[in-house]
Amino acid sequence: MSIRGDRSLPRDDGIPSGLLLFRMRFATRRNCLAMLRRWRYPEGFRCPRCGGHRAWWIESRGLHQCRRCRRQTSLTAGTMFHGTRKPLSTWFLAMFLFVSSKRAISATELATQVGITIPTAWTWLHKMRVAMEDRQRSLLEGLVEVDETYVGGVEEGHGGRSLRKKACVAGAVEMPEKVQGLGRVRLAHLENAGATELEDFVTSQISPRAAIRTDAWRGYRRLGELGFRHVAVNVKRSGLKAHHLLPGTHRVFSLVDRLLLGTYQGAVSRRHLQKYLSEYEFRFNRRRSRSRGLLFQRLLSAAVLDRAITYPELTREKGKGWP
Repeated sequence: MSIRGDRSLPRDDGIPSGLLLFRMRFATRRNCLAMLRRWRYPEGFRCPRCGGHRAWWIESRGLHQCRRCRRQTSLTAGTMFHGTRKPLSTWFLAMFLFVSSKRAISATELATQVGITIPTAWTWLHKMRVAMEDRQRSLLEGLVEVDETYVGGVEEGHGGRSLRKKACVAGAVEMPEKVQGLGRVRLAHLENAGATELEDFVTSQISPRAAIRTDAWRGYRRLGELGFRHVAVNVKRSGLKAHHLLPGTHRVFSLVDRLLLGTYQGAVSRRHLQKYLSEYEFRFNRRRSRSRGLLFQRLLSAAVLDRAITYPELTREKGKGWP
């Protein structure tokens, strides 16, 4: 067992964007541990017991031993990789495939690509989505469209906002004035389309300096009182279709429906819906990124800060309602 002093890691020279080069870069456990240490301790190791900064690095076991109190700390403890029995090289490959796929990747496909079981692939994908969901995000700026929709298929006998079994999803999309196309997007699974839920969504996702455009639904009436510059468009009086007046949110909702019904075949429960929405946010907001290696690093940075969620936690409570 080799033990050596904990020294600062060399400066990162970038992660390959191609799959072949990526697999070559992280084919060994040593390379994976080095990258994980870089993101877990960007300012150097700090003992969780005594706060000491000096430690021995025990590479064969993947842990630090504090020189002051002798406590041993696993590099994966408390992260997305906590308690895993699979090689980190397999984890890294799964993460790279996850961020590289433009239309998302299913558990069945991921299991085939990296050589794991479907339940394991399903758990890993949810862990990655949780990491995305918990990351810090800046508020939307400028002109922002806000609207809500319902997902879950056709429900006979009900229409509009009176649906009972579907899931309500709120969306906010930046509408740049000088740049063609859409800006960043935020999505949230809400219990209902009431004023309290919508106001909480708006205030948590949109800057107070932004201008907000919505339809005339009464759930948005108090946005002006909250300090926002609010413009409400009455769809019925305009004589136009809703997707003409609020093109940004309707385009995003259409793409979300395609993801849920296409890639995931409609098999998304209420319990896990927000995780899928967070995944879509991550992909959409980085759709112009040319470096898949950079996206991998963003996911890895969130993975080392994420709490350790387990398969029993993911499956303990079955989702109610749709689907």
